[in-house]
Amino acid sequence: MPYFITIQYPYQYLTVTLSCDQTILTSQTISKFQAMSGLIPALKNILKEHNLQLSDIACVGINTGPGPFNTLRSIIATANALAFAQHIPLVACNGLELLLSNNLHKNTIVILDAFGNDVYFGMQATQEYGYDSIEHVLSKIENSDQHNLIFIGNGAVKHKDMILKKFTHGIIQENILFASPQNLIDATVAKFAENKTEQEIFPLYFASPVVKN
Repeated sequence: MPYFITIQYPYQYLTVTLSCDQTILTSQTISKFQAMSGLIPALKNILKEHNLQLSDIACVGINTGPGPFNTLRSIIATANALAFAQHIPLVACNGLELLLSNNLHKNTIVILDAFGNDVYFGMQATQEYGYDSIEHVLSKIENSDQHNLIFIGNGAVKHKDMILKKFTHGIIQENILFASPQNLIDATVAKFAENKTEQEIFPLYFASPVVKN
């Protein structure tokens, strides 16, 4: 079975995971303050622990955001360098899509923090994705005639009071802040099987539209 490395940065820490197919073998979590200095050592440690070389890795999957820009950009630059040096294919995964793929209730809305009063959002019912102020996003939802809404993501928790004031029957799932390592692994393995790999990837911010692959 093929081995996969997946990397994502859920705002507060960096997670590096090794899996055999979709089964997690080991994972390392690094504080956001050591995210960049710790990425390469974490990769070395994970490979050494399982007597593997980079050449044994079938693919590297990256959550390309949304997320804190500078660290995300550096992580992706590192992944691109590894891909170039070792000829390892890459898979880019949209963090909003990852969250919605694991929370299939039609009234689920994911909101991720864009700092300040801005957010990234995705709506399960309409498959609409975007970037706007939290006020405009909630107005858009209010006008879509959706009821009994379920909100997930760190942006939903941050703006919890505003959301529940407008949607009194809404539910904030405070335990779902970001895509899990397993979400990212599953998406990476699926895209690899479908030959949807790349030699160079970019942060989601560089895509057009900005949050939809």
